[in-house]
Amino acid sequence: MSYDDRPDAAKRLEQARIARGFSDAKKATTFFGWKYDTYAQHENGTRGLTRAAKQYAKAFRVSEAWLLTGEGSGPGHPQEVPLKGKVGAGAEVYALDNGSDDTVEAPAGAAPSTVAVEVSGDSMFPAYEDRTLLYYSKLLPPEQMLNRRCVVQLANGKIFVKVLRKGSGGNLYTLQSLNPLYSDITDQQVDWAAPIDWVKPR
Repeated sequence: MSYDDRPDAAKRLEQARIARGFSDAKKATTFFGWKYDTYAQHENGTRGLTRAAKQYAKAFRVSEAWLLTGEGSGPGHPQEVPLKGKVGAGAEVYALDNGSDDTVEAPAGAAPSTVAVEVSGDSMFPAYEDRTLLYYSKLLPPEQMLNRRCVVQLANGKIFVKVLRKGSGGNLYTLQSLNPLYSDITDQQVDWAAPIDWVKPR
């Protein structure tokens, strides 16, 4: 049995990588576009990671403080979660167009799979006001979310926040709008529906 004499920060970096789903350092560096040699030196402890800690923390969904000192949010308890997009006119979620990986504050008890969308404008008023954050984590078969308000992805990849109703037949569903000014979307094939876990006005 060998003794691991690496600095604690290097051990935590490895722990965070594995918890994020990357079984080895090469897979992580390829995914995020990092230089393998530099990352490997950080993880094996031959090079301090203070300057890169913020970048690693964001990628592995832990807090920078936890990586460096062990205090703060570690694996499984994210401090921030990805912001998948904004909910615009008609309650459709559209991707952010600023080219960055935006994140927002994680709610208490957030799972590693938790993500958020942000309400933009009055498309879902009075249910949700402008800039409200909606968090979700569990992607369920649509039949489990019938007659409930949820995040819905259609077979064509479009995502909406709607009330899910049964369609005219078969595996078709109707997406009922929260705002009466917008029409329902009828008879759609749905890939998944996710319950809204948390709502945070801001």
